[in-house]
Amino acid sequence: MAWLASASAATPPEAAPLEPARLIASLGRDAPARTAFTEVRFSGLLDRPLIARGELEYLGPGQLGKRVDTPYREDTRIAGGEVTVQRGKRAPRRFSLSQIPELEGFLRGFGALLGGDAAALEKDFTLAASGNPAHWRLELTPRDPRLARRVSAIEVDGSGDTPLCFRTREADGDVGVLLVERLATVKLPPRPAPAQLENLCRGGKAP
Repeated sequence: MAWLASASAATPPEAAPLEPARLIASLGRDAPARTAFTEVRFSGLLDRPLIARGELEYLGPGQLGKRVDTPYREDTRIAGGEVTVQRGKRAPRRFSLSQIPELEGFLRGFGALLGGDAAALEKDFTLAASGNPAHWRLELTPRDPRLARRVSAIEVDGSGDTPLCFRTREADGDVGVLLVERLATVKLPPRPAPAQLENLCRGGKAP
């Protein structure tokens, strides 16, 4: 594998540290790319975690879609620097990303990650990788103070060239965990604990 160091005949093989740029490049997907998701949100304003299920859609640089099917219906589209949100049968709401610079930075980074563009990602985040090719973690720390006021870190767990979990740690202590690919359909308890999702994202069994 590209992430493994070559070894001399005199020494046993040792894994080289993961390189964030190579890891991110391997995650890139040709557009359009779709995946089911399950999102679990832990908030100090909620007495229990909020669990939502739906589909994510990557349509190319700067173009993202998120459709929530349960427990409510909502469709979010991002394209051309504009966000369109439609909840149920209500009229769509539209606003420019430039009105919320911190959200623009977050979405720009998320799109760069899905596009496998490490150079673009490094403009907005400090990158660090740990683990091994079978179970790795990529940590993104915001460079922009405006984004850092909202998001303290984004952690991505995965295996091989497949991201499985996106964990957003907000500055106020709230946490959102997005399970995708094969983890999107895992059956969760009504009140999953953060530690249970941490174990699942790290390759453990479903709670």
